[in-house]
Amino acid sequence: MQVKKDDIQKKILAVSERLFIKNGYENTSLKMIADKSYISKSNIYRYYKSKEEIYETLVGPARTEIMKLMSYFFTDDFIGKYTPDKCEEISPVLARLFSGHRSGMLIMLRNGSGSDRRMIEQEIIGKFIEACPIDDEGAKEMISKILIFGLTDILLKFSDEESITKELNMLIYYHYLGLNGLKEKLGV
Repeated sequence: MQVKKDDIQKKILAVSERLFIKNGYENTSLKMIADKSYISKSNIYRYYKSKEEIYETLVGPARTEIMKLMSYFFTDDFIGKYTPDKCEEISPVLARLFSGHRSGMLIMLRNGSGSDRRMIEQEIIGKFIEACPIDDEGAKEMISKILIFGLTDILLKFSDEESITKELNMLIYYHYLGLNGLKEKLGV
């Protein structure tokens, strides 16, 4: 029985996705992908020029959408105006992005030293520091990193849009309105 090229290509992507999320991009080799795909390493090169091309295929669409959202959320309409109505506006948009591009987002966020993760961190940290009303730069950076950790944790635990929206609501309300805002708005 002959296996179709599309099936092999899909298998390579599916295995790469799982391994990149589990081990991180840096800790996943083409040999590991080949072994888990039950093909030879040289056969991968029939479909992809490099591990980087596989990464780009999996992550590229998510990166594009993140950049669009950052240009939307990091505007004067949002920066410094994190009120309950703004939080309500943010969660469903992020949930659609996260559920639609869950694996690409996870691969980027779990890529410890990757340029995509640094880009996300720099954008979020930079914009949060700009918008945050407290004066301590170190505290603002730490709070931003906690937000990124929370986003990653949500993606690891949930895959459906409804659950992601619920969890994002809690994270965003807490992050921007504090514990009292979370209790008042969501009753938790």
